[in-house]
Amino acid sequence: MMNFEYKPIRLKGPAFRLLRLLKGNSGPIQCQLFESKLSLLEHTTASLEHIYSYAALSYTWGNTTKPCDIIVNGSNMTVTKNGYLALQDLRYQEKDRVLWVDALCIDQNNKTEQGQQVQQMGSIYSGATRVLIWLGEATYDTDYVMYYIKQLEEEGLKHTFNGQEISEKQWVNIWSALVCDLRPDQRDLLVEGLQSLLRRSWFKRVWIIQETANAQVAEIVCGGKSVSASVFARMPPLLKISPDPHCQPILDIMPGSLRNSSWWAKKRDLYTMLNKFRNSEATDPKDKIYALLGISSNAYDTDLLRANYRKNLDDTIFDTNSFL
Repeated sequence: MMNFEYKPIRLKGPAFRLLRLLKGNSGPIQCQLFESKLSLLEHTTASLEHIYSYAALSYTWGNTTKPCDIIVNGSNMTVTKNGYLALQDLRYQEKDRVLWVDALCIDQNNKTEQGQQVQQMGSIYSGATRVLIWLGEATYDTDYVMYYIKQLEEEGLKHTFNGQEISEKQWVNIWSALVCDLRPDQRDLLVEGLQSLLRRSWFKRVWIIQETANAQVAEIVCGGKSVSASVFARMPPLLKISPDPHCQPILDIMPGSLRNSSWWAKKRDLYTMLNKFRNSEATDPKDKIYALLGISSNAYDTDLLRANYRKNLDDTIFDTNSFL
């Protein structure tokens, strides 16, 4: 089978590629890569041709030393193990699914295209019907806590009337009722499960900040289980856990009522963002700046700072300091 080769994006305007993940239960992962247009507010009167609904994947690429193969448009494509496992967990048995996956939908060997696509990543994630946050493979303790978070989510829906938000006290009461009969060792397992999830490498990756902040709706996915990100973000205080400093700001910006009452709603200039997320990690050091531009209140549309991968790190830092 021939190896997959990217072709330049032909559509005019805010165009990008989408991945149709073909249905299946076992066997090789098969996909179709095709072009689409972003449905932006300023383009609402335009033709709906080439505009598709999609879910955007947020995950860590992981180690590249043991790649896996998938089939894209009838050709072979190599992906990281994490990419393969994420597609495996997200594949439906009964119907196809349309996704945006950065490692596959952007030609990573084309620096010009990469820069162009990075500029519109905020719009890609905000335009998704939901953002799927894949934290990795499941373990016994993560499955255990994910099960109870799902129960909390379902009970919370029963207490929601006319779109009115549930109070903090109500969440505490619902959770207390759910776990009241658990033994101490079972409660400990819940804590271990959540701590395990919060230690996943996803929380350290710099690009997930933009992906999470732009999400209108998000799900946390681990193995075969998924829960609402807005409910997941409430779990640390319910289990009396203090997340690591790099982790709490991520929970603060997950879509839901907590985001609207956090520091995010009050102040998110570039200086604040660089400080909040200073412990985030990136393969390319320039991304520790580029990943925050689109979500900052004062640097999202400045000519001085643009994602330019042809520029060296020193020049990027100089431009950033000049802006600040």
